[in-house]
Amino acid sequence: MIDYTAEDIQTCKDVFAERLEELMGEKSSRQWSKENGIPNATVATWRLKQSLPKIEYFIAMAKHFGVSIDYLVGLED
Repeated sequence: MIDYTAEDIQTCKDVFAERLEELMGEKSSRQWSKENGIPNATVATWRLKQSLPKIEYFIAMAKHFGVSIDYLVGLED
């Protein structure tokens, strides 16, 4: 059985939000989401640490930024 806690999930949300900000650079959420075909409201929930992306978005972002999904959620540096 996969073992994780609510704290584990929140840590992933926290790290993901920080790394997304870093990878987006100077672009606003609105600009970045429009360029990448992701609803701005969806990106806002990620930045506010309220949710994590669906796997399809994780895959697309990993490819776009040239990083791993593990990096995006803090499982590797």
